Amino acid sequence: MTRHQTIRMQKEDVKEHKIEKCDRIARPARRLLASGASRLTAHVSRLNEEGIALIMVLWILVMLTIVALNYLGSSRANSAGTRNLKEETQSYYMALSGYHEALQYLMSDKDPGFDFFDTDGNFRVDRDTPPVTGTRNVGDGEVNIRITDEDSKININYVQPERLKSLLEYAGIPEEAIPELMDSIEDWKDPSSKETHRLLGAGDDYYESLSAPYTAKHGPFDVPEELLLVKGMKPEYLYGSKDIKPLLPLVTTFGRGGMNINTVSQDVMTMLGLDNFEIEAVMKQRTAEAGGFTFVPEQFARLGFGATSSGVLRIEVTARAHSKGPASKVVAIINRQPAGGTYKIQTLYWRESAENIRG
Repeated sequence: MTRHQTIRMQKEDVKEHKIEKCDRIARPARRLLASGASRLTAHVSRLNEEGIALIMVLWILVMLTIVALNYLGSSRANSAGTRNLKEETQSYYMALSGYHEALQYLMSDKDPGFDFFDTDGNFRVDRDTPPVTGTRNVGDGEVNIRITDEDSKININYVQPERLKSLLEYAGIPEEAIPELMDSIEDWKDPSSKETHRLLGAGDDYYESLSAPYTAKHGPFDVPEELLLVKGMKPEYLYGSKDIKPLLPLVTTFGRGGMNINTVSQDVMTMLGLDNFEIEAVMKQRTAEAGGFTFVPEQFARLGFGATSSGVLRIEVTARAHSKGPASKVVAIINRQPAGGTYKIQTLYWRESAENIRG
């Protein structure tokens, strides 16, 4: 072995010795690091488990809160529904009671020869009996009774063409729309219009061609609102608009068309051609003292007034059990005819509704 080889071997031995010494020094550090990493991993794992548990608890709390709120909302809705049902039922029977009160008032009429509206707009059966119309308090609620006269309006089932034209003109319906409306209204009532119709009117062929088809009535109107089915009629004509007077308060489909001079409105009198002096003369008779006309003066008879009493009457009663609760409404049209010292009552129309009108 040469001297050079001997030196190289000595250097390798020294290197191995140093590596072994470094390994002995680093071994405790590695054990410490391994132990710390293990503890850190365990700690992180424990934190992860606790975090998952916390999230699960939070989700459970959210779900319980939602269930509780739903239950609370359902309970409140059920409670409100029960309260509303109770108030609607009370209101309905209060309205029925008001209707029967109005009916008894009409049957108490001692003189069937005349009825009138007084200066306050109350329907009165005679001079002495106080009216039942108006609003009164009943407990925490209120009842409103209104009686109007169908015999004070223009009956579209019996109206002559000239008067129908005057009515449409008075309402302010556009002049160019009136001829079509007049022909269409007459065709709607005319049984013979099944085969032929007036020049500007309409038969079944027109109504059956609409997107929601139907046929013409070919008979009398049942209710004034039926006018909306007639060719050329628009809602603003029937219910009014900025420039058009509503037709609905001026027309009826009930009775025989004989208007009561003691109940007809100023609008209808104007439409019939009465001047201001004549209207004032009629209105002066409508006081509790005068009691209305007991006969129709000739000057008014030739204008279409044919009665001083009313047979066909509308009774409207709105009742509310509580001042801010839902309201119920009863609307009835009756035919009242004298019969052996009393009156025979025939119901021509009836409508009732719980309207949820709140004060």
